[in-house]
Parts: sequence; C-alpha cells; structure tokens
Amino acid sequence: MNFAGLLKALGWLTISFLYAYIFGGRIPYFIFYTSLGVLAAAFLCSRVNSRVAGHCYTEAVTAQAGRKVKVIVEVKNNSGWPLPWVQYWIQMPGTFCLPDNLGCYTFSLGPHEKKVISEDLECKLRGNYTWGHGLIKTGDIFGIFTRAKQNGEHRQITVLPEVCDLGPDLGVVAGLQFGETAVSLHTSRSGTGYLGVRRYDAGDPMSRIHWKASARTQHLLVKEFQEQELMEFCIYLDLNEDNHAGSGPGGSLEKAVSLAASLAFMGMRSGYGVGLIAFGPERKVIPVGYGKGNFNLILKTLVDIQPGKGFNFGEVVGHELPLLRKNRCAMVITGRVDGRLAEGLAWLKARGQESSVFALKTETFGSTGVDTAEQAGNVSRLKITGIPVAWVAKDSDLRLTFRGLDYEIG
Repeated sequence: MNFAGLLKALGWLTISFLYAYIFGGRIPYFIFYTSLGVLAAAFLCSRVNSRVAGHCYTEAVTAQAGRKVKVIVEVKNNSGWPLPWVQYWIQMPGTFCLPDNLGCYTFSLGPHEKKVISEDLECKLRGNYTWGHGLIKTGDIFGIFTRAKQNGEHRQITVLPEVCDLGPDLGVVAGLQFGETAVSLHTSRSGTGYLGVRRYDAGDPMSRIHWKASARTQHLLVKEFQEQELMEFCIYLDLNEDNHAGSGPGGSLEKAVSLAASLAFMGMRSGYGVGLIAFGPERKVIPVGYGKGNFNLILKTLVDIQPGKGFNFGEVVGHELPLLRKNRCAMVITGRVDGRLAEGLAWLKARGQESSVFALKTETFGSTGVDTAEQAGNVSRLKITGIPVAWVAKDSDLRLTFRGLDYEIG
C-alpha cells in the first residue's frame, strides 16, 4: 500500500468535508461525496493487483557473448476489472549490462486480458546467471493507491564466451601450408597408411603377408604401413590479474577468453586435438581431446574462469612446456611476454616443436604500468627464433584467416 497516497486521500477528504460542513449547500457536499466515491473506487481498483500474474523467460537457456537472445514477457489480468496501468519490474541477468540489472515493462490491461512483449537483448558478458524474480505494481488511474507483490520464478541462463571464425585451418600455426595435413609419420607393422611390401621378419603376423607378391618373387613379403599421428594443440591462457587491464566486455580478459574459445573451435573444425590450461586462482586443465564434445567442455570451463594474483605466468608456463608431447603445438595467450616465457618457447623451438604467442596490448585496454620496451624486446627475440607473435589490441577484430607464420590480428 502506498501510505503517501493514502495520506493525500485522507487529507483531501478532510478538506472537502470541512468545506461542506462550514459553508453547507449542495455543491460542497456533492464534491465531498464524489471525492469519497472516487477514492473508494480507486481503493477497490488497487486490490485487483492480487489477480495479476506475470512471468518472463528467454527462448534459450544457453547463449553466446556478442549474440542476442529473445526475452519474452507475459502479463495477464485474471480479474473482471480493467487495469489502467501495470508495471512489471524484472531482475535481469547481468550479461545484459542494464542499469541495476532491472527491466521495467508497463501495460494497460482489460478484463481477463493477456499481453506478451518480446525484445532481443545482447549478451555482453559470459557467465552463469540466476534471474527472473519480478515485482508487479498496479493501482488506480490517479496513482493514489498502489500495491505491489512479488512475482516470477528464478531461472538460469549460461552465456558462453564469444567464438569468432579465425579461418579454415589451424595447422598453419604449426608452420604448415594451407591444406597440408598436420601429422607426424613413422613406419609400423600395422596402421592405416599403406606404403608397400617388405621381406618377412620373425614375429610378423600371418594376416600381413602379401600372398600374391610372395608368389611372384618366391619370397615371403609382408605389407608395410605408415602410422599417422594428428597434430595436437595446447592453449596456455594467462589469468594473472596484473597482466590484464580493463573490465567488463571491453577488458583484456574477455578478449583473451574469446580468443581461446575461437582457437579451440578452429582446432575442432580442422579435426585436430585441442587442450586448455588456464593459469588463475585455480589451475583449470582440459586434456587434449577431439571433436565437439571436447570443444564444449573447453567452452564450459571458460564460462566461469576469473583472474587472480600470486603467480608468475611466464615461470609456471616455463615449467609446463617440457611436459608437452612431441606432436603438440603450444599456443600462448598472455598480457605480458617476459624473459622466462621467451626462454621456454625458444627451448621448445630448439626441440623441434612449434608454438605461437598471442600478446595482448594491455595499454590499449587502459593499463598504465606496462614495460613496453621489455615486452617488445622479448617479442623480437621470439620472432628471431622463428616463433610467430600476434599482437591483440582492444579494437582488434579476431575474425581473420591465418596466412602463414608471420601474421597479425587486427
């Protein structure tokens, strides 16, 4: 109940009654009784609030940052009284970045009337959000008596990181030409790639004997195969708070997470194995895997990761790189290329393994404590070694096609 409106109504009735009592006559008393009737009708109208129901929902419970989702609002008047106005306040997901995360919808409803409003809202932030709790307000046409009641039920929506199309083939990161198969090959007595025949050795299975060739040469010959091991990629994501700048959708962390998701998508589409190691308050590890299921697992892991402090990214990655398998390529996403990281990647290159670095230009995201000279020196050291480095600024467009080892984003 609006107590301020109630006090105004009582004040008006008191004034009109005193006016009629003091001066008498039909007109003063007509004003008083008319005012009494109007206020009584307004009070009864405000009681209809208990017969109004509303709910809000989205067409999908999973969305992607940078995309729009359809929000649908339904409000129904279950009474036989018309309602001049109804306000429906809804707690919206934080991903929409609305003021105070509130949405307000205003209706006028006839008896037993139902209205539906839908609008497309852009998801700007990744994360898991609880939303849907609402407040319905209604009252008389004069706004003297208003009532409010809680309405709606809690709902969930998951906003995945933005995934950009980086190009048709992730293999070029490992130094391959476009369309070349990213495999490591070695001969074996079994496998999928047929090479030819060779002389029989003790221990070769009988099923591998090439009988026709053996009959022609009068010697036992067996089929020779070549095993193919697909190239695999491991993404190292820097979540050190000191190496990032900005906040919200325009922060460097969201850019880095989107880039990691895009690389994982690119690898999945190319048919390569992709894994993720996110270094933050908690070390998140997704083992190298293949297919859509592995990609979805990486996306779900990236939804909730947050930055932290208390570790040196270059140092911890330097300890991880020697554990990288021979057929794997390292892809590092960081806001600071320090000497320890450059040393570890140079060692990996000397071992014959490829790597690439995506360096965030944190100064474009608002950082003022960046040692640009040190970073530029380490980046030059990597390029001299043959390791590609892509600079990623705030306004960089991640949608690109890799064109060999020397590429830049944006």
